[in-house]
Amino acid sequence: MMDQRLERLRRRARLVLLIEALAIAMLLPLGVIALFLIATLLGAGGWQADAIGLIALAAAIIHAKRRFAPPPPGAIDRRIEQDSRLQHRPIAAYEDTPALLAAGGDPLWQAHRARVAAAIGGARISRPAPDFASHDPYALRALLGLALIAAWIAAGGDAGQRLAASLAVPHPFGGGSLTLQAWITPPRWTGEAPQLVEPGTKPIAALTGSSLSLIVTGGGRGAPRATIGGHALKFSTIATGSYRTTRVVTRSESIVIGPFWDRIARYDLVVSPPTPPRIGFTTPPYADPDGKRVDFTWQVDSRYGLTDLALAFRPVAAPHAKQGSAAVPHPDAAHGDARLTLLASPYAGMAVAAELRATNRAGQTARSAVANVVLPAPILHNRTAQALEAIRRALAITPAARPALAIALTTIAHAPPGPITPGTARDLASFAQGFAADGAAAAHPEATLWTLVQRAEQGAAFRAARQLAKARQALEAALQKALAGQSPGAQQLQNLLSHLDAAAQAHSAAQGQQQSTGAQMMQMSAISHLAQQIAQEAAAGQTAQAQRDLAKLRAMLRQLQNAKAASAAQQARQQAAQQAAKSLSSVMRREARLMDHTARQDTPPPLGNQAGNPPSAQSQALANQQHALEQQLRMAAQAMAKAGMMPSPQIGQGQSAMQSAQAQLKIGNQAGALPSERAAIRALQQAQTALQAMQMGHGTGGGPSGLGQHAAGGHGEYGNQSHSTISLGRAGAHSDARTIQNELIRRDAEPDLPAPAHSYYHRLLGSDF
Repeated sequence: MMDQRLERLRRRARLVLLIEALAIAMLLPLGVIALFLIATLLGAGGWQADAIGLIALAAAIIHAKRRFAPPPPGAIDRRIEQDSRLQHRPIAAYEDTPALLAAGGDPLWQAHRARVAAAIGGARISRPAPDFASHDPYALRALLGLALIAAWIAAGGDAGQRLAASLAVPHPFGGGSLTLQAWITPPRWTGEAPQLVEPGTKPIAALTGSSLSLIVTGGGRGAPRATIGGHALKFSTIATGSYRTTRVVTRSESIVIGPFWDRIARYDLVVSPPTPPRIGFTTPPYADPDGKRVDFTWQVDSRYGLTDLALAFRPVAAPHAKQGSAAVPHPDAAHGDARLTLLASPYAGMAVAAELRATNRAGQTARSAVANVVLPAPILHNRTAQALEAIRRALAITPAARPALAIALTTIAHAPPGPITPGTARDLASFAQGFAADGAAAAHPEATLWTLVQRAEQGAAFRAARQLAKARQALEAALQKALAGQSPGAQQLQNLLSHLDAAAQAHSAAQGQQQSTGAQMMQMSAISHLAQQIAQEAAAGQTAQAQRDLAKLRAMLRQLQNAKAASAAQQARQQAAQQAAKSLSSVMRREARLMDHTARQDTPPPLGNQAGNPPSAQSQALANQQHALEQQLRMAAQAMAKAGMMPSPQIGQGQSAMQSAQAQLKIGNQAGALPSERAAIRALQQAQTALQAMQMGHGTGGGPSGLGQHAAGGHGEYGNQSHSTISLGRAGAHSDARTIQNELIRRDAEPDLPAPAHSYYHRLLGSDF
């Protein structure tokens, strides 16, 4: 037990002696640190002070290390005996063993050890008490402490900032305000703006070919050390203390700026190539019922947009033939529908394997799945046109058969199997000669053959069709420029419309059409009105509405271009429709006058029961007139049925309304007849509108399409047609409002009135009519 206690005392004594030796050894380094802090608090810091302080501190630590020595075992025992006030070194006596013990002397030694152990049992170790006085006789340590407190007080609120600046790690580039910016600039074809990159270890995605720019400012006299993928980056000087480096990244790599002991930033770039688009049919191609176009819908997934979208096709029976292609309109949308006219293709009328091909801005191309479709074939009646079309198809499928096809073409040029104009015959002979000689005159033979096919088929109307196509294109181009901010002047637009009207009339005359003057005026009036409306919308900045109206105008112009000569039956039907329109106008005018007379005869009855009063002569005369008008309307409906036109339901509604008005007039109830007469006129107006639409080829709908009556904010030549209808409410039969209403009805019944005027008058008449 005594041995264990003695060992514990020695460990405590050794620790106390070590602390005292360390405190004395650190006296000089602590003095250097105090001097450094005093200088920093007094504003004497800087890199020079940092360097001097580090050197002095290193020297002081070396000196302290040399002076420091661990306490020897004898000093440890002396410290125990000194702190416990033990005399005569009892610890040494306790551990001493006599060399010879006298006989019987062993009890005496044991008693001595017991007495020493009792003395040691009360031993203790005091706290560390370094002897600073012997090493610092002038008490400089106290002076430095006071000076440090005084410097802290003198620094005031700047004390913490000055100390933090002194303790900061010196920047390797000599600039304390160094800033770094990193930019990733995507490839130019993406159309995306540069992106600021924040420092960090998070991976940063970039496209192959992107540019990485590093800009360092406040870098002192030297650029920072930077590496990319282990290779050094070279900076160029922008200005004093500012540097820049740019690198095109092509693979994933890490960028490190600054040495390992003072890392400024690290960027982990994950570089990936652009993804190609994906394209496919949502509705496979099919022949349009009009027999001219191929329709389909498509969907695309392209992160970078498309620069080209086309339908490519080859004949199923000749998979090695030259590929045909047609551009597909591709607005910036993920899907769309297309209606392509492929009659000009040499494979028209053949089964083809078609696929979509999409190209994005990166130049990557994707293909859809293949779909088979039979292309519509041009309807050719002229035998020369048929023979030229056969040569054109054979040339596209088997180019090696060109010599034999040249002989066949020469034969057709010398003896055309069908009638052609002298100009077509002359151009055909010239082309056949160049084709046989394989000269420059026969360049692009398939396109030239298609032109000759159209000329042979259309005859004298070909030149008129070309002029109409040019007038169409000029008008569409001018309106497209208006959407881009280059609005045509009023006079320029009027000249384009006049040229279109003249070309349309020439085209109609060349085809031998006998279209009514009224129908021509309505069609051109609708086109002119819509073109002017598009120009106004473009000038007002309503681009979206102008785009929609331009699409309507193009559809109307295609209909005008594709109008064919009417057959004898069609001409007879048009004449019958014209006659029916005149009859309806006549009935409406007379019905309007009848309603005016009925309103004038509608006087307030005397007081009392009028059931027994007989009808007046004027009322009976009005009833007879109503009966005559109902018979005239019945005859007009019968004439339409004989001409093969189904009378519209509105004619039957008009007859029923007239019969109801006649019944009220017979009993002398003029007030009760007025609503039925109004209903009859309203039904006749609707029937006339349907008949006009039928004459223009729009079916039995409510009028020509594309007039823009319901466009937002549209102001047409007949007023704003997008507002709500006007109601007369409870205006009396003899009021000024009813007089204006009757005048509108009379004007609406005028023959050959344009459809927009009908729509305008119907809106004014409103729900009361």
